[in-house]
Amino acid sequence: MNVDAKSLSRTIDAANDALAATRPIAVEERNETVAWLLDRQVSSGRNVGAFAPTNNDLGEGVRLFTGETLRTKLATWNVLSAEAARLLILFGGDDARVREAIARAASWLDVSCFVTGDCVIGECAHSFVSHLRFLNVAEASVPELVHRLNVVREQRDGAGRWQRFPFYYTLLTLSEIPIEAAKAELRYAVPACDRVLSRGGKDVVYGARRKALVERVIALDDLRLL
Repeated sequence: MNVDAKSLSRTIDAANDALAATRPIAVEERNETVAWLLDRQVSSGRNVGAFAPTNNDLGEGVRLFTGETLRTKLATWNVLSAEAARLLILFGGDDARVREAIARAASWLDVSCFVTGDCVIGECAHSFVSHLRFLNVAEASVPELVHRLNVVREQRDGAGRWQRFPFYYTLLTLSEIPIEAAKAELRYAVPACDRVLSRGGKDVVYGARRKALVERVIALDDLRLL
């Protein structure tokens, strides 16, 4: 797990990959990542509290951990900020500076339309899911999580997917939330998981992540753990 000084996206991706692999992460690695993320947080102006994408992020584009591409600058700011704040919770411990940074990030996210109005139009849907992923590790209340999950439920297409939400990233987020409302959405998604698993994928990195994710969901369903 390495900090990529040229990309907030790639730094977050490397950290998430290490977490997904459940391998031990050295304290030095965690501290390096935390320090670099803190340096990316905007300290003044209208984006105070957000984590600034690099020029490479904005120029080359950003992909979610599950491979979906972000096509707007607004979603890039939103998603990377939510993901960075999530990592600070997981890596930062009880450090006061980290707690303050998380609070500032939460305040910046909290005034967004995908939070205040449950907007899921366009790539607000991607931002919505990233914020839900952040809320889960931030130990949001169960009623708050259920409210957000009901917004996801409203977008069911009847075939195991959701009309507006990125399928794999949504699936990943749901798989991390240990409450019944999330499990219900995972059960709903099992038929779609069966279909995509049979197709395979050409992308080595993201294809492997997607395959592991859908296999895990199917296995949980088979074991009646959903």
